Parts: sequence; structure tokens; C-alpha cells
Amino acid sequence: MLLERYEPKLTLLDVIQKNDDNCGSIFIKLVKQASTALLNSYTGPGYPYNTWEVKALLLEAILSKEDEASQAEVFSQANHGCS
Repeated sequence: MLLERYEPKLTLLDVIQKNDDNCGSIFIKLVKQASTALLNSYTGPGYPYNTWEVKALLLEAILSKEDEASQAEVFSQANHGCS
């Protein structure tokens, strides 16, 4: 089952407090970058993704670990370009 791969009781605060260098979970990295991407899509002028795109890309990415890693990196690059 797909949900077994994830931490069902994970909160956004938990994700934000985790260090990318030692969290070891691609899912955590994806959620962290997607959360930042969502905020940037609301407030960052010229951000490359609108809110619906961020949500859709996140949903597509959680279907496989390879897609999670790839999308986390894509969001990371967009988020760093926004700062």
C-alpha cells in the first residue's frame, strides 16, 4: 500500500524542522521542497509554477521514489531561484 511508505502522522512543522542533510527520506525532502514551492507560488512574482501545478506535480511525484527524488530537486532549484 502506498501510505505505508510515508509517515502518516507527519506534520508540516515536523518536516520543516528536519535537516535535509541527515533526514534520509526522499519523501521528507519532497514535502519540504513542495511546501516551499507552494508558498512561493502564492507570493513569489515570476515563480515558475502556479499553485495548481505545484499540487499536481507533488501528487504525480509520490507515485515512485525515483519521481520523488527528481521532483524534489526540481522544486529545490525553483525555490532557490526565487530567493
